[in-house]
Amino acid sequence: MTKIVETGYGKINLALAITGRRSDGYHDIDTVFQSIGLCDTVTLQDADEWQLTCSVPGLACDETNLAYKAWQALCPYKKDNQPVAIHIEKNIPIAAGLAGGSTDCAAVLRGLNRLWSLGLSQADLCHIGTGLGADVPFCICGGTMRGTGIGEELRELPPLPDWPVVIVHPHAAVQTKKAYALFDSRERTKPIDVDAVERAVCRSDFQALTASMGNTFEELVIPDVPEVARCQQLLSWSGLRPLMAGSGPTVFALVPPEREGEIRRQAASWRDVDAYVTKVVKRVEGEA
Repeated sequence: MTKIVETGYGKINLALAITGRRSDGYHDIDTVFQSIGLCDTVTLQDADEWQLTCSVPGLACDETNLAYKAWQALCPYKKDNQPVAIHIEKNIPIAAGLAGGSTDCAAVLRGLNRLWSLGLSQADLCHIGTGLGADVPFCICGGTMRGTGIGEELRELPPLPDWPVVIVHPHAAVQTKKAYALFDSRERTKPIDVDAVERAVCRSDFQALTASMGNTFEELVIPDVPEVARCQQLLSWSGLRPLMAGSGPTVFALVPPEREGEIRRQAASWRDVDAYVTKVVKRVEGEA
């Protein structure tokens, strides 16, 4: 039986500015997406009966799962009734702001396109993915991209060097809808200079990039989730510039390459958090 393996890379936001509320209830953003090496593995193969499974006990593998929705979205393009088995090997923390669900969704879209020989272009998959989740189009493409609209309007940026990234995930939850509601109730929020981040990315300027990074969600989330502030302190005490990933609660920092070994040793000693040291990823590739 044919088997396809896709890697679903996590993402961080090197900048994330909420720019307004739309009439449909969604919010416009301006962001710089970056793929990271912390990833899930999605395996798809022909089977005797349809199934969706996951390595994490208790994670819903029903119609609420974005991977299920990806399969459902591509079924109308399929030419026969051959069932498929999809298995997700999870490594990305769940509900962490790292696009774990969206990247699995993207991996299923890419994988089924290959398994079923649908011939859909990347633009076709992104159009389908937009209807499933705002981060899905970026997760289909990967690499380094400027995102506007709800995040689905993408422009490719030059790839960064494979700098190390330390990820710190607290055992806490973030209510993203509440954070957006707080944004709606405020007259102003701290400006985020996304253009400065893009300029630093284009020059691969580590110092300028870390100095200009910012995320509107930080001022909305951190007052209610002190665990995020503790993660930031861990990184600041290590001499790094911390930033929250997406709507949180995960915090990350870019690491100077010469300090990677030192930061790995420090991260291994941190308690009551999940810490990972990975690298930025230049692009997303399917694997045969």
